[in-house]
Amino acid sequence: MSESLKKRFNIFGWVIAIMLVTLVGRLVYLQLIKGDYYKQQSLGNAIRSITITAPRGDIVDRNGIKLATNRPSYSIELLRSDAKNVNLNDVILRLLNILNNNGIKYKDDLPIYLDNKNMPYFNFQNPDESNVSQTVLKQREVQWKKNNNIPKNATAYETWEILINKFKISKELPPQDIRGIMAIQQLMLEQGYTQYKPVEIATDANQQTVAQIEENHLDLPGVIIDVKPIRLYPFKTLLSQTLGYIGRMTAEEWKKYSKEGYQITDLVGHYGLESYLEKYLRGTDGKQQVEVDNYGRLIKKLDEVSPKPGNTVYLTIDEKLQQVAEESLERTMENIRKTKRGPHGEYLPANIGAVVVTDINTGEILALASVPGYDPNIFASGNPPSSIVNELFKTRNATVDPSPIFNYATQGAAPPGSTFKMVTALAALESGVTTVNERYVDTGIYAPTGQENWLYGEYGRTQGAVNVSDAIKYSTDTYFYEMGRRMGIDKIAEYAHMLGLDQKTGIELYETTGTISSKKFKRDYNLSILKSMVKSESNPEGKITQEQYDKIVSLIDKGNFSDYSTFLELKKMGITDSKLQMTIWQLMDATKWTLVDTTNASIGQGSNQFTPIEIASYLSTLLNGGTRYRLHLVDKIISPDGKIVKDEKPDVLDKINIPQKYLDAIKLGMKGATEEGGTASAAFQGFPIPVGGKTGTAEVGSHGTKVMQNYAWFVGFAPYDKPQILVTALIYQGGSGAYTAQVGRDIMDAYFGFTNSNNKTQTNNQQSKTTNNH
Repeated sequence: MSESLKKRFNIFGWVIAIMLVTLVGRLVYLQLIKGDYYKQQSLGNAIRSITITAPRGDIVDRNGIKLATNRPSYSIELLRSDAKNVNLNDVILRLLNILNNNGIKYKDDLPIYLDNKNMPYFNFQNPDESNVSQTVLKQREVQWKKNNNIPKNATAYETWEILINKFKISKELPPQDIRGIMAIQQLMLEQGYTQYKPVEIATDANQQTVAQIEENHLDLPGVIIDVKPIRLYPFKTLLSQTLGYIGRMTAEEWKKYSKEGYQITDLVGHYGLESYLEKYLRGTDGKQQVEVDNYGRLIKKLDEVSPKPGNTVYLTIDEKLQQVAEESLERTMENIRKTKRGPHGEYLPANIGAVVVTDINTGEILALASVPGYDPNIFASGNPPSSIVNELFKTRNATVDPSPIFNYATQGAAPPGSTFKMVTALAALESGVTTVNERYVDTGIYAPTGQENWLYGEYGRTQGAVNVSDAIKYSTDTYFYEMGRRMGIDKIAEYAHMLGLDQKTGIELYETTGTISSKKFKRDYNLSILKSMVKSESNPEGKITQEQYDKIVSLIDKGNFSDYSTFLELKKMGITDSKLQMTIWQLMDATKWTLVDTTNASIGQGSNQFTPIEIASYLSTLLNGGTRYRLHLVDKIISPDGKIVKDEKPDVLDKINIPQKYLDAIKLGMKGATEEGGTASAAFQGFPIPVGGKTGTAEVGSHGTKVMQNYAWFVGFAPYDKPQILVTALIYQGGSGAYTAQVGRDIMDAYFGFTNSNNKTQTNNQQSKTTNNH
């Protein structure tokens, strides 16, 4: 062998030796030095971190009875990383077919829908929303398009085409299948599927659905079945408007909750206590690491951090008393509908009612009823049936067409009728225009205004000489007309406000404040109508200019305008149309306060409008001697480990001094209202202990139709000597407050543990005995 060839072999040998050494060194490095690192990395490819949903905290009554709790349910989830070796759209379509065949709703937030011709259109309104402004909807559209890289001016059809290409969906599929795949792909995209987190596709699946998914698991890689808690309201419609419900987050809510650690899939409280107490009821999710095979099936469970349930909220509500309140309302309204007729022989509608039961001495709310109600369980999965949602949230006149989601106890302002007369009585006594012993002679017709007392108007009789207690017992309108005239409206309004009317009660719910009849309100109300006639960019159809409006207001402020001079002034302003002149003059004239306005206000008519909870607050304040407590529903909040998170104590909002002799006179009149000859005597016949009460029939509309529109009130307290509870009840279009008194009787029977021989079967007989509709 030549030297040249030997040299080549030696070089080749060295090259081979170097390669072997390098290879061995690399193997040693990978297996010995970095072996643990790469082992962990390899295991990581098969280990998934799964969120364990924490149970939401329970809401219980004062005795621990669960009003809102949780139950286990099957959740269907999809892990995209475990479906990477197959066509994801095929997996989604197979899964949706199983869900649809079993009637299981899947999560669908895609704002593109198909009409009856399968043409796409946008809809950015959530299913459980009503009256969302076009501005908000447009803002949502702009934000959604921005988040998904959709051109700002893209139509629904153009967006549809963009998403088909984006998600690589076959156009050969039926449009509804395309949309289903699109909805799930969009859901996964929004929830961040690249982070190896399963995306919840459907909740509360039944056993049949679970069985079919398990049978077809080889064709459904990445589909996971998990057990999660779902909200449960055991008593269904009971206390529904107060409890509220849980649902999926709106875009606006997500902006808020995402900063607090929420996932976009989380359900949050909507309306009622579920919303108000969200931060207390929400639990802390746990984590579980699991090992899965290449089909996404569970091999074994690894480490786990257990979820922490939300806090338990104890309410002041008594579930049994709440049941009685709602059942009595429904029973009484049904009886009115069947047996009580209006002026033309028609049966009264009586299909809306509310009750507030309060502890007079603490502000605790023992029952809060609004009928009709709804079943919040339909929202618990986050996918409520659209047909039911549309019916619940449809636009309606809620004072006539009952709204199950509207809380009439805290939001339904209505004229208080004679339940307001105790305000007038206290104001008259305190201001010195009368005494507890002065007797006013009812002549049937109040001479200064020509207004009739109810007894004279209906039966042609008078009530003779009455003092303040008698006037309350018999609901003598003319007495309160005279007291109103003596005081003037300002004094009545002052005492109404002092007692808490037209103010928030402090309840942990959305509440509206009512209106006290006053000169200012009357003026402002009519000027607002006049203001709506001003022509502007937003009101191009306006009939007058801003300058003309200002001159009209100046005329009103001067106060001296006659028919003739006013029309001349309007003509000088350039307002020449005779019909428009008449309309403006009538509005100007309507701003003036008259004695009739005062007398109407003195008996709870006129512009007086209050919610049942406001009436409950004012009467609680009056009856306990002048302490206005914040009305509240939450008693205490307890953590899962038994610690007190929050403990509510009686909270005093204001105090007024009510002389005992005045309070005694008013209470005596209310006691008389429940006794023989009183306006609520029929309902309280044979009641075991002395009580006090007052009926109220607030008349709305013309004389020929007013009975059809009457608001029927009853307020009652017990025991008489040391009042503990107050019942405030209202039935819309109920005909007479005397009929509503039966609700008060049923609730007091339940509270004190009495057996009421007069209710249920004898309600109709009782109510037919009364002749007093006030």
